[in-house]
Amino acid sequence: MQQMPVARILVALALVLVALAGCSVDPMERLTEDIKSQDQTVRERAVLTLANLDDDRAVDSLVNVLEGDDELCDMAGVALVKKGREVDEPDPKKPNPVIDQVAKVLNNAHLAEPFRGRAAWVLGEIGDRRAIPPLQTAQDGAKVGEKPALVVREMAKQALEKLGFFSVGRAFDIPLGELKGTRENLPDAPPLAEL
Repeated sequence: MQQMPVARILVALALVLVALAGCSVDPMERLTEDIKSQDQTVRERAVLTLANLDDDRAVDSLVNVLEGDDELCDMAGVALVKKGREVDEPDPKKPNPVIDQVAKVLNNAHLAEPFRGRAAWVLGEIGDRRAIPPLQTAQDGAKVGEKPALVVREMAKQALEKLGFFSVGRAFDIPLGELKGTRENLPDAPPLAEL
């Protein structure tokens, strides 16, 4: 008879633990909402949090900002550089998911040229030679409608120089190692090439 109340207590305790575990909030849900906020400060905090978050989904959210938020495109670009540099073991045979996603932005002819130009900058700043093929594609043929996308082409050329593709080299705008660890702020991205 005494075992019955103990069993009920254990079952009740187990149900409480399951309920509490189910109530935990996924930080990505909150950050996804914050990225859509009308308040730029809230969006900036969300980008910074995403830059420091160890979650593969953070890259998706940052890419969405990179390709569509005029005010935070540059900040998202720096955050993506950080994420791209954090990818473990730059094995040229394995894809770098950050490079793969940013390359789609770069070569999306339907996006405005500044977003695509910033994507080229991100690919060069990551410092991973796996970015060379999409940068070559952009440098050789990026267009806006029927016209050449001159900013995209110039930014792709500069990125290729950073990656040592040409005999003329170029220094990184954000030195390697500067974005390591948790950051309380992100450096500013330089302006895009003006043509």
